[in-house]
Amino acid sequence: EYMEASPGDREALLVPLREAMMAASSSTVGTNELFVKSEVKNIEVSAPPPIYTQAMISQQVTLPATSAKEAVLTTASGTMEDLKQAVAAMDSTTVTTLLQSGLELDEVTTAKAFWTVVSAVNRAEALDQPLSADVPVMLHHIFDADLKHLLTREQIRTNVTCMMPEEAGANRIGMNYIFDDSAHKDLPLQEGRRCEGGSCCDKCSRNIFPTFASNDDINFDVFPGLESLTFNELETVSAATILQFTRLVERVRRTIAREYGLPLSTILPLQAYSRKYVAGTTQQGGGGGEGDFVTLHTDEATHDGYHYSCVLYLSTQGEDFEGGNFVFNDPDPDVSNKVNEDDYELDYGSLEEAIRTAGRKFTPFSPTRGAAVIFSSGWENMHEVDKITSGVRHCVPCFFTTCPVPEAAYTQMHVGKPKTNEDIADDWLHLLLAHRKESMHESLGRVKELLMKWHMICTPLSEH
Repeated sequence: EYMEASPGDREALLVPLREAMMAASSSTVGTNELFVKSEVKNIEVSAPPPIYTQAMISQQVTLPATSAKEAVLTTASGTMEDLKQAVAAMDSTTVTTLLQSGLELDEVTTAKAFWTVVSAVNRAEALDQPLSADVPVMLHHIFDADLKHLLTREQIRTNVTCMMPEEAGANRIGMNYIFDDSAHKDLPLQEGRRCEGGSCCDKCSRNIFPTFASNDDINFDVFPGLESLTFNELETVSAATILQFTRLVERVRRTIAREYGLPLSTILPLQAYSRKYVAGTTQQGGGGGEGDFVTLHTDEATHDGYHYSCVLYLSTQGEDFEGGNFVFNDPDPDVSNKVNEDDYELDYGSLEEAIRTAGRKFTPFSPTRGAAVIFSSGWENMHEVDKITSGVRHCVPCFFTTCPVPEAAYTQMHVGKPKTNEDIADDWLHLLLAHRKESMHESLGRVKELLMKWHMICTPLSEH
């Protein structure tokens, strides 16, 4: 019955099973583990894939995975078994107390906490009830744990000098600057961080996280629709997929805050969506459309509110597609940017390529499932995507701003800033988890409010 059901119906079929698992946990841990291993296989967390060892670029710093602390199994407030039982029972008060006492959510228990939240959301929707205030509290603990787990994995950082155009407003001097390789790469630059309207760090970098997400985090069978999700169209997307996508975006946001030493409250997503590139196609419309390459560009030139960028990969080069490298494209002071056109006679294709590459240094990254590239969005990080020669390449581009939300914007919302955990739960339901038909106008308004309130729904009241 499960295999024949639609993605939405599958979630409903799993609700009683997960409820039975939660009930079993209050009696014996052994019974709970039986349910986990034999029935709800999608909450098992596998070991991270092997460390990515390919040398990316010169003068980079490979940060070794942080040594995991020896697990604290008992505190004055309770034990790990107490924490696991509180997670299974959706007892956010006890979970909070135990975490404050020094216990930590390991990866397996974090996964169990996530599926407990999914069950609670599905149950509330099936019964047409409000979300419990326990839901956002548990999600906040999951987000905290996710970042701690990420810090135990490898990070490859390259520090770069922040750059900006010499001429004020040069990023709007014409469409050629944005879409034409030669016009873009030849723009005169000076050191500095533009960060229009925001409060960016004055340091810039580019970072590779080979295992930013595990295979379980981005499993298309467990999270149907993850590879095509957009916040504007959520009516038929399962609660599990919506929550997981939001969880991944929040993991990126917290990573940016830590990497650049910025208060988490100052960073908000401006755009995040799943995108696919398909060999042999031409992009139609905006950034979410299909296509088989991306021309050289700077994110902050594309949108002056883009201050930090990320691409999370959902597929692997060599398995799911060929070609499609993500490439940083930098000036090379040791190579001339002059091209003698007479050398190419009538070979215009080779001449065009020679002009494109003259005086440039290319740093390619071969995408793998679960890897992420995170970088400052200024002109120090011009980049492009090589043409895909076969297959389909899935990824999640995310763009973040440090521009503050005007206070007046909250007063214009149907419901303003949340004041209680119940208010935060209501925002989760209204802005993300309510499966309903919407007009384009309603959808745009909801997503705008979601992005402005992102920090408030993803952190506890004490951090607002």
